[in-house]
Amino acid sequence: MDAYYEESAVNRKESKERKIYTIINVFSYIFLILGIILLVNFIFSMPFKGLPEDASEDAQRLYAFAIFSGLIGAFFLLQWFILFKLKARFNVSYDYVFVSGELRISKVFNINRRKLIARIDCADVLQVGDVDNSAYERLRSDPSTQEIVCTANDETGNDKFFMYILANINGKKLYVLECRETLLVNMMKFLKRTVLESDYVPQEKKQKSV
Repeated sequence: MDAYYEESAVNRKESKERKIYTIINVFSYIFLILGIILLVNFIFSMPFKGLPEDASEDAQRLYAFAIFSGLIGAFFLLQWFILFKLKARFNVSYDYVFVSGELRISKVFNINRRKLIARIDCADVLQVGDVDNSAYERLRSDPSTQEIVCTANDETGNDKFFMYILANINGKKLYVLECRETLLVNMMKFLKRTVLESDYVPQEKKQKSV
């Protein structure tokens, strides 16, 4: 029995965060370029054998400037590294691809760069359910369980809900996804019925009761 299903948890603040990402990205490259230029200047200006005792004032000034360039260059490269890490927090979305018994979760940075962060085999799934149910809080409070949130949104989009997947992958991992119930339906074709939490309510029925 083959199955294929794909969907994305698109960042609902994508327009705003894309601008922030662009600004941070521009400044990070400015710091990178300046850092490289100053470090190159430091390397070529610094005398390898040190400054002789009878060095002229011009040589001493050049030596001091070389050291200053090296320190500022290192500072700029540090700022580049910080901004490089910081920009990865903005304009982030997630893709979920389910292929015949395996769920692949990818993190998408600024639309065009993605990183596979999890491959969940249905054989490793211990429990699935709705984040709104009490079972999720019990699992989340377990100190032996690592929670991994796979959405950038605090609220769900249309026809979506927050689904959790507890899986045994080098220890217990609790994944939180923002998806349509169709993903769960496809997964249940490969999961044992007992894996679905006992108090799970279908999303259509849940919406009608609100």
